[in-house]
Amino acid sequence: MIELQLDEVLYNSGILGLCRVFDSVNLPFEKKGQTVTFAESNLSNFEEHYFASLVDLYGSETSYYKMVNTYSKQFVKKCIEGITEEKELEQFNTLIDNMKRWLTSNSYKNVYPFLTEIPYDFEASAKSFKKVNKKKKETLEDVQLQVTEMARGLLECLSFLEHKQAKRYIIPRILSYQVIQGFWSNVSLLNSDASKKDLYVEYENYFIQPAENYLETKKDEKKYAKNKLTCACCDNKMKSAAKKKSATEAFDLTWVQKVGVDAARKSSHYWDHQRDIFICPICNIVYSCIPLGFTLARGAGLFINNNRSVDDLISINSISLKAGKVDLSRDDLESMAYYQLLDLMSQQAENQKLLEIDNIQIVKYDRNSESRPYTFNMLSREKAQQMYVSRKDFQFLVGKFVKENGEYLSLYQEVLRRFYNGQGFADLLYRLLRLVIDDDFKGMASIYKILNISNNRFKGRAHFMTQEELRKIRISGYYLKQAYRGQEAKLNAISYRLLNALKVKNPNKFMDTIFQAYSYKKNEKLAIPTFFIQALNDIEKFQTIGYAFLIGLNGYEKSEDEKEDTTNE
Repeated sequence: MIELQLDEVLYNSGILGLCRVFDSVNLPFEKKGQTVTFAESNLSNFEEHYFASLVDLYGSETSYYKMVNTYSKQFVKKCIEGITEEKELEQFNTLIDNMKRWLTSNSYKNVYPFLTEIPYDFEASAKSFKKVNKKKKETLEDVQLQVTEMARGLLECLSFLEHKQAKRYIIPRILSYQVIQGFWSNVSLLNSDASKKDLYVEYENYFIQPAENYLETKKDEKKYAKNKLTCACCDNKMKSAAKKKSATEAFDLTWVQKVGVDAARKSSHYWDHQRDIFICPICNIVYSCIPLGFTLARGAGLFINNNRSVDDLISINSISLKAGKVDLSRDDLESMAYYQLLDLMSQQAENQKLLEIDNIQIVKYDRNSESRPYTFNMLSREKAQQMYVSRKDFQFLVGKFVKENGEYLSLYQEVLRRFYNGQGFADLLYRLLRLVIDDDFKGMASIYKILNISNNRFKGRAHFMTQEELRKIRISGYYLKQAYRGQEAKLNAISYRLLNALKVKNPNKFMDTIFQAYSYKKNEKLAIPTFFIQALNDIEKFQTIGYAFLIGLNGYEKSEDEKEDTTNE
């Protein structure tokens, strides 16, 4: 039996990926606390299971699936029958361009030699694909014969692409560059000289065979006891690093992106320049499963390192990408992950258990960031509880953007970054309200949600204000706006002065502007609210009141979501 124990964050994501592979083919494994145990026989044909899992998770994001999906085939069949619009001809030519480009790319060409069961030359056929160009005087009927001929060629190509052998080799090779290479490289199927080799054989030779050989040698207890090296991740002992690469039992981590130290170039990282940190062949396999441990969408990834137990690790990362939206953004992905976390908290609350969420690492991955692909945030128990209270407000911000200085900013990410780092939200509220006053932003409901999240950080403390109190303050601002109807220029000037007073945390300047604004109207029914005076000595509370008032003053009375549900509890 092989036993693995949770350790550092990337190793844990590898264990999660390993468990996902076992689950995908119903291989048995035991989870107990922070330990995973499985039979040595689970490694048999592991390379097949590894790539099958990869294809199942992320195959739909590849160019292969863009070609063979149902819509493409139906569209090509429609073109054979006859195109009736100029737009259809444009789409047809775009499909030709894409298929020609994809099928002649190295990712595809390098696997064609392995498609021995398919009697079709993909590369030659792709080079023969030509767009159908319609001259000015020609009609769609005039070019229909060319369209039909070319469409039949495309349809034949698509039918051969659907062959199981094409799927077995093409998709994993694409994903090796599209997914795996972002996490590890330079060894096995991603070695510089392995691009034209069988990726299944390469994975087996580098990861599986050394592990099986090592497990066999471990059975000789006397020889095993003489091993000098200890795995940096588990208790396995290994021989001294072998000179012959094929016989080694000790692996380094230089192949894991942005993690390992290249001892050949930078031996000063080690004591006396002697490399002494190695991992065993079993842990080598674990690290290869890192891409399967992260949840990925469009180059962005997320892993929640809840290392309290393997069960918790699997549960909290069980985010399905196959349900709901197909074209997920990184905001959607992150929101789904947090909802998984909040759902776990909710279940614990319902079961009247003590909250066990404590110091969970949130690991973000960005394939496009070469210098820093991983960013780490710690979600403490206090922050998890705050997020739970504000869960609906966070959800509302998903997919909301603001254009500032020519760039689009994700409000969800802006709020999360401040939330993680324990920063206040005053600067963001100021910037957004400034854009509103300048008529460059209309998302008043989003601003109010951010204010709610900001206020909920103070729950249980003197700075906190209830939802009803915030609503009354906001409505007071809205009533003042109504009094200045038809005087938008004057109302904007009042808003600017109030906003600047909040920015510099000057309650006196703020109150002077409020007195002037109310006095100017001399309306008996429009009295200065007393809540300002009650919070003059509490800057945090005063800012919350001030921004709530400004939100109402700039036109936000009540949103549709509030009419349905006015609580965050």
